Amino acid sequence: MNKKVLTGLLALALLLTMVAPMAAMAESDKIEITFWHNWSNSPGGKALEEAAALFNAKQDKIVVKPVYVAQEGGDSITSKMITAVASGTAPETMLASRYGIAEYMDALTPVNDLVERDGIDMNMFYPWAVEESTYDGKILGLPYDGTSRALYYNKDHFAAAGLDPENPPKTIEELTEAAKKLTLRDGNRVTQFGLIPWMGEGWLYTWGWAFGGSFLDKETGKVTPNQKPIVDALTWMTDVAKDLGVQDVNSFTSSSGVDAANPFISGQLSMIIQGNWFAAQIAQYNPDLNYGVCDIPSPGGAIPATTFVGGRAIIIPKGVEGARLDAAWEWVKFLCTSEEAQSLKKNATEYAAVKAINEKIYEGDALMEQFLRVLPNGHNRPVVLAGNMMWDELAKTPDRVLNGDGTPQEILDSIEQQINMEIEMKKAQYGVN
Repeated sequence: MNKKVLTGLLALALLLTMVAPMAAMAESDKIEITFWHNWSNSPGGKALEEAAALFNAKQDKIVVKPVYVAQEGGDSITSKMITAVASGTAPETMLASRYGIAEYMDALTPVNDLVERDGIDMNMFYPWAVEESTYDGKILGLPYDGTSRALYYNKDHFAAAGLDPENPPKTIEELTEAAKKLTLRDGNRVTQFGLIPWMGEGWLYTWGWAFGGSFLDKETGKVTPNQKPIVDALTWMTDVAKDLGVQDVNSFTSSSGVDAANPFISGQLSMIIQGNWFAAQIAQYNPDLNYGVCDIPSPGGAIPATTFVGGRAIIIPKGVEGARLDAAWEWVKFLCTSEEAQSLKKNATEYAAVKAINEKIYEGDALMEQFLRVLPNGHNRPVVLAGNMMWDELAKTPDRVLNGDGTPQEILDSIEQQINMEIEMKKAQYGVN
């Protein structure tokens, strides 16, 4: 081999042996943080993956590694996080449903000091988002998103029933009458239901707020699901079913499908309470469906248009400290307050928890603006130490009434006692007032 060539190859080899460790050292200098989420290959999951890639490309100190964690049932991702905290293997950050995070606050790192240190103005978020992320004065995570509900209605069904498709119900009274006119029978068999109040997102929370109720006394910290407006809401919900025929309603709800087989999408149900994300499902499975969206009616139209709001926060588990904590916090801030990150989930139909960002992202989108309009008046579920139990118990109430377990008042009185007793037990356990 030519001596000059050999010398050149040796020099190149020496250079490579020097560069490789330097590159490895540069990569190892980066702080890798793990981010758990349970959104799989959904649009929301893809948005999170894209946000992580964008964050990683924007700076050279932190690498975010998104990890999908399966949720087998209930809030199992939270259970896995608690177990991981106990064993010292928790991720640095995690996507979590807001309404239940107070119940595992002992496994979280409150971010009050970080918010104050970096001058984060919590007023940028909707009030419900901050309230649902906070317990006992502790900010348990930054709000990530929000969802809104409204009444979807089939315009063709309205026209066939002699109702004005451009003038949907504004009051509970109008809604009830429309439901009767829209319900069709072939002999004794119902072929088209006008409305089954608790289908879709028609939870007792949804209707309880529409009737003007409040599920929490903020001064005492006690839940109030047996308030008169909420009792009235449950009474109305179940009376609608009784008028239709309990057996017919139970048979219909138990056999209803999802996606293309969803009864509203397939034309078997004329009206349904659903979230903003439902529009994307309609576009996918029945793009020719002629439908409208309007505010959730209230008794006499006396209650300002509102919505039941859901959503998630980005939390930092307990035990994340020092440089890892600072790195995790940078990711949390980017994901929750950056228009860049929030814009990525437009197709996922989860709104930002920041009003100003939504106004930019959805400007000119008439359908989405219908949902956004009521978000400032939205209601979040009570942030209490038995929020998950309360959700489960309230979800059962229509069936309990129709099964003869008691009157709406009796059933809600029982739930009020049960949940408040559980809250007091948990307060003692957590050492809070």
